[in-house]
Amino acid sequence: MSKQSYLAAVLGLCSALLATGATAEDGVIYKKGYVDGPYGQIHYHSARPEFGDGDKTPVVLFHQNPKSAEEYRPLTELIGRDRVAFAFDTPGYGESDRPDSPPDMVGISGAMADALEALEYGEGGKGKVDVFGFHTGVFIASELALRRPDLVRRVVLSGIAYRPQEYRDERLASLPKDKPLPEDGTFVLSRWYLMVTNRPEGVSLERASKIFLEDIHSLDKSWYAYDAVWTYKPEDRFPKITQPVLVLQPHEMLTQQTLNAQRELLPKSDLIEIPEITESVFETGPEEISSALTTWLDTPK
Repeated sequence: MSKQSYLAAVLGLCSALLATGATAEDGVIYKKGYVDGPYGQIHYHSARPEFGDGDKTPVVLFHQNPKSAEEYRPLTELIGRDRVAFAFDTPGYGESDRPDSPPDMVGISGAMADALEALEYGEGGKGKVDVFGFHTGVFIASELALRRPDLVRRVVLSGIAYRPQEYRDERLASLPKDKPLPEDGTFVLSRWYLMVTNRPEGVSLERASKIFLEDIHSLDKSWYAYDAVWTYKPEDRFPKITQPVLVLQPHEMLTQQTLNAQRELLPKSDLIEIPEITESVFETGPEEISSALTTWLDTPK
């Protein structure tokens, strides 16, 4: 099969996997929607109990990049059994509109605040939410908590990119800001090989393909969020968080950096490690993550 034929087959499979509308399984209603934000429309996934929203604080999930809220679907569905859960696509990723230029973490977290307010959360509305961030989402969650304590009750962080300044500077300088999208499809094929062909054992072709399809939406602007990540200074921001914080850490690629950040920047935070989960954590361990997360959120502080 030629490269062009293979690429066409890949894209044909992915287009057939797009899910629309609301679904109700295992007592959970799962929906997608849009709200307006400062960079255009913001896309979100939501899950809630089939019969009433429950009386527990909603949970809002912020994803790693260049992926989207789709990676959280197994976790979102589990959380949605007894409370409302939202997972937002970061501006420029998944189905959310792209900014004209790369926003910093203040801009991204501000867009998420606008989205929550559009969903009527905050003072004078439905009240506060709890936030969870993974990798890039860590800094979105932390900055949102800092700037909008009226919106955020508790904070859960997982996979903290706490790196030396020299490392951040190098990564920032290496971002492919001027690299055009190749016309031969190699961009798509390289992501397919990484995310589908080399998917972890137990992850289905259909599931991996859905995540792949969301991943490639950012195209040649996939570096936008990383510009915000490598200019963010957790050593300045984390110690100022006033809400209760949980560091919830599977033993994935950022484990040591996360433990360093917890020890040095968040010494009063709680720490839960899940060493048996090591890769594609929301595919291989959503039950363990959901259980640890919701148990901590429900424990009085």
